[in-house]
Amino acid sequence: MRRILTTLAATGALLALPVAASAQSPTTFSANIGQANESGASATADLTLDGNDLTVRISGNGFFDGFPHAIHFHGEPGGDNVCGPLNPGEAGFDEADEDGDGFLSVVEGVPAYGPVTVSLTTEGDTSPDSALAVDRFPTSSTLDYERTFEVSDEVADNLSSLHIVIHAADLDGSGEIGTLEDENGEPKPSSLDPDLPFEATVPAACGQITASAAGGVATGAGGTSESGSTTGAIAAGALGLAALGALGARRRKVGA
Repeated sequence: MRRILTTLAATGALLALPVAASAQSPTTFSANIGQANESGASATADLTLDGNDLTVRISGNGFFDGFPHAIHFHGEPGGDNVCGPLNPGEAGFDEADEDGDGFLSVVEGVPAYGPVTVSLTTEGDTSPDSALAVDRFPTSSTLDYERTFEVSDEVADNLSSLHIVIHAADLDGSGEIGTLEDENGEPKPSSLDPDLPFEATVPAACGQITASAAGGVATGAGGTSESGSTTGAIAAGALGLAALGALGARRRKVGA
């Protein structure tokens, strides 16, 4: 009986190993980041999640050169967040543009894409507290961002419900940030901070984070089910069946 229990325990361990390995495998995500406020800017993002360590790579072009572009994850983790409407002429834009100025401000976009969840700074803190840390964001017209940092369990488990929003755009075509005027001919302030110009924080591009399909299928919690894990499970099952078969053969021999 002791040998039977030992064999069964070993079989259970074999079956459990691939599941544990699969749970620890990195998962990948991507985002197609399209223009907002007719900025002409766009980008793509690739994300790799390994436990709570997240690597984010963003490549883009059409952004204003020489000015900080705040980049954030926006959204309530697990919530029903969307990017749009982002540009004049899109369905629902006029309703989202509450002040009727023809632009979607950060505050006007929040009901759709949600609050800041992560600040994609170049160094240091990545919490919402750094949402306006203008000295720690990329400043080139062609974005080439890459950073690995730790995220909370809540963010890690709900990446596919979040969005990447990139801010700052030259909306009046002046060649500068901060020259846009309000209806009174005064510099138009940011909807977040009156000490910053409107163009400094306005959404320039937005894209939803989605689980990558390559190598697996979306599992609903921002992860993928890797094909290698399936193979491993089948192999473990075969080993388990072989062990049970050997056990059965031994029992028949003992009982013969």
